[in-house]
Amino acid sequence: MRRALTVIVAALIAIITGLILVVPGIAEGAADQSAQGVTSTSIKLGITYLDAAAVRSIVNIDPGDYQVAYTALIHQINAKGGINGRKIVPVFEPINPIGTSPAATACTALTEDNKVFAVIGFFQPADTACYVATHNTPIIGATLSNSESAQAKAPWFNNVISDNELIPKEMAAFKQEGVFAKKKIAVVGDTTNRAEVALVLAELKRLKVNVVQTAINSVPDNDQAATSSEYATIALKFQGAGANVVIAVGNAGVSWPKALHNNQSTYLPRLIVPDAADLATVVSNKGNYSAAELNGALTAGGTPPPAVEWNDPAMKRCVATVHAAEPKAVINNPVTATASTPVTWNAPETACQQMALFEDIVKASGKTLNNATFNRGGESLTHLTIPGGGGIYDFGPGHRDGNGPVTIFEWNATAMKLEPKATVG
Repeated sequence: MRRALTVIVAALIAIITGLILVVPGIAEGAADQSAQGVTSTSIKLGITYLDAAAVRSIVNIDPGDYQVAYTALIHQINAKGGINGRKIVPVFEPINPIGTSPAATACTALTEDNKVFAVIGFFQPADTACYVATHNTPIIGATLSNSESAQAKAPWFNNVISDNELIPKEMAAFKQEGVFAKKKIAVVGDTTNRAEVALVLAELKRLKVNVVQTAINSVPDNDQAATSSEYATIALKFQGAGANVVIAVGNAGVSWPKALHNNQSTYLPRLIVPDAADLATVVSNKGNYSAAELNGALTAGGTPPPAVEWNDPAMKRCVATVHAAEPKAVINNPVTATASTPVTWNAPETACQQMALFEDIVKASGKTLNNATFNRGGESLTHLTIPGGGGIYDFGPGHRDGNGPVTIFEWNATAMKLEPKATVG
C-alpha cells in the first residue's frame, strides 16, 4: 500500500525510485567501535514520515498516524529488552514533500543536531545523499540510483523491490505466461525513463523476444496536448511495424493508454506496464480509459495483493500492536477498501515492515553496531520474511532491495479492476 500512497503524493511532486545497480563501499574502519547514536544500552533512530497535514489543502489524504505506529512497535521491542541489549530511542521528523528544503532541514536535524545512528521512513530521491554521502548515516526505505550508490559512504536497504530486480522477474514471467509467443513487441517510454527502457530492452533481448520498434516520447509531461499528439505519431509507427504488444515503461505506463483513449485510436495492441502503480493511476480515473485500451492489460509490482499483505499473520499481529496503542483510531482494511477509503493502513503497514527489517539487521549486526557491522548484518539476511511481504526476501550482496516476490496483475474488464494472476518468488 506504500505504492498506492506514493501515487497520490506523485500528483504533487515526482517521487521516482531509481535503480539499484552498485553496492556502496562501506568502510571497515573502527570495526570494534560502535557508531554515533549508539551506546551500550541505546540506539538513537531517526524516523521520517510524510507530513500529510502539510499537503491537505492540495490533496486530502489520511495515511494514519506514523508516530503512533512506530512508537507502539518500538515500545514493544524495548519492553523485551531491546535489540542485543540496546533500547531504541526514536527521533521523529515529518517531511513536507513539496520542495526540497523541508527534507534537507530534517536531515540536518537528525544527523547533526540529534546525532542518530540510522534513519528509516519516507525519502525522496533528492534526500538520500544528505544521509548516506554527506553525513555517513545508514538508511532504510529508499533505493539509490547507480550514481548515488557510487557516492554512498553508509549502507542502505529497502524492502520495496527496485526496477533492477523487478523488470527481469516480470519479463520472464510474462514470457512464461505466453504473452510474447509469436508476437511483435514495441517498447515506449519518455525522456525521464530511458534507464528503465534500457533495462526492459536488455531483458527482452536476453529472453529472445521479438522487439520490432522502440520509441521515446520527448515531449514534457506538462504539455498534455503535445504529449498525446506525439503518442499518436508513435502509435502509427508501432502499427506500421505490426506490433501487437506494447510495453509502456515508466511515465508512459500512464500517458500511453490515456493518449490512445483521448486520440480515439483504432490501434489497440495488448498493453504491458512494468510498474503496477502506473497502471493503477490510469484505472483510478474512468475518464482515462475505455475497455478497449486495457483489454488484456498486464502489470506487475513488488507489493502483494491486499488480501495477501493484510491477512499475513505477522502483519495482523503487528497491526494489532499498533491499534492497541490508539484503540479509537481507524485503521481501514485495504481488502474491503474502495477508491474513496482513506488509506489509514499506510502508517501501520510501513512501520511494521520497516521496523521488522531494522530489527533483523541490527540483530544480525552483533554487539558492535556501526556502519560496517550494519552492512554485514543486512547482507547476511538471505532467507527473510517481512510482515505482509508475500514471500521470501534475499538481502545478500547486490540485493539491497531484498529481491522480494513479484505479483503479476491482469485487468479484469468485467470487474473493472486489476486482479492478481501469478506470483514470482
